[in-house]
Amino acid sequence: MPVRVLPCLNMDLKNGTAIVTGASKGIGRAIAEALAREGMRLVIGARTAGPLEEAARAIGGEVETVVGDVGDESVAARLVQAAARRFGRIDVVVNNAGIGHHGRLEDMDPAEFDRIYRTNVRGPFLLMRAAIPMMRGKGGTLVTLASLAGKNPVPNRAAYAASKWAMIGLSRSVLQEVRKDGIRVIILEPGSTLTDFGHDAAKMAQAEKLVRPEDVAAVLVSALKLPARATVSEIEIRPTDPPG
Repeated sequence: MPVRVLPCLNMDLKNGTAIVTGASKGIGRAIAEALAREGMRLVIGARTAGPLEEAARAIGGEVETVVGDVGDESVAARLVQAAARRFGRIDVVVNNAGIGHHGRLEDMDPAEFDRIYRTNVRGPFLLMRAAIPMMRGKGGTLVTLASLAGKNPVPNRAAYAASKWAMIGLSRSVLQEVRKDGIRVIILEPGSTLTDFGHDAAKMAQAEKLVRPEDVAAVLVSALKLPARATVSEIEIRPTDPPG
C-alpha cells in the first residue's frame, strides 16, 4: 500500500505560520518569541492592546495582532482570518490564554467559575474549531497549554484545576478526530512555572527552582521539530527539585 506523505512541517519551522493566544506575557510570550526565532510568522492575541503591541514590537519579524477575549467566537474567527489573509496558511495553533482563581470553593462567585471556563475551555474549543478546516489535509499542530494542576488535586484552585482537566480531555478527543488529516495535537502540562500567575510567597522565595517560561517554549519547539510522521501527544514539565 502506498504511503501518503502530508506536506506539513518537518524539522524546519521557518516560514510557517503560528497563532498564539495569551501572547503578551508569560509562557505565551516566551513561545511566540521562540517560534519567531525559528523563522515562523505569527498571529498573536491577548485581551489588552498595549501589552500585546509591546510584545509584537519586541518579537519583531512578521507579526499580526488581534485584541480580544478568546471566549468570544468572533475573536477566534479574527485570529484565523488574520493568518489566512496575511500568510495564507496555519501550521501551529497554541491555545495558551488562561486565567485562574485562588480561594475556597464555597467562597467562589459562580460568575468567576464561568469566567474561568470561558477562557480556559471555551476559548481553545472555539479556536480549534475555527482553525481545523484550514489545516485539514495540509497538516500542522494544535497545542494546548494545560497544567499538572489538571491531573493533581490543588486546594483553593478547584475551578482552575477542573478547567485544565477539561482542556486535557478536549484535546485528547480532538486528537482522535484529526490525526487522520495529518494534524498533530500536543498537550503541554507545566508544573510550577515562574510567571506572575498566583505563586505563594514560599514558592517565590525559591524562584530559582521554578520552571521558566522559556523552558516550556524550548520543549514545544523540540516537539514541533519532530518529523511529521511522529508526535508527542502529552508532555509533563516539572521542576527538577520543586520548591518545598
